[in-house]
Amino acid sequence: MQIFLGDSHAYPGCRATLPGDLPAAGTDVVICLADGIEVPGRLSPCPEGFRLEIASHRTAAGTSIARKSWLLGRDDAGWKIKARLADPA
Repeated sequence: MQIFLGDSHAYPGCRATLPGDLPAAGTDVVICLADGIEVPGRLSPCPEGFRLEIASHRTAAGTSIARKSWLLGRDDAGWKIKARLADPA
């Protein structure tokens, strides 16, 4: 399963494109960033939408990004990252 983010990194407000068939339980995904980098991640349902965990990686420009977790939610325009979440223990 692939998830497309509208930028080279995740942040609150970043738009996301998710497939039509969303998982009922946690599933491994590939996050495709706008700069062409693909990063492993995990998508899990939560009460507010979905938790998206993104592995540590480097952007195409070479910026190091640490592993982070994000809340994905829907609005009138589709999916977007709503907030950063605490990483699971």
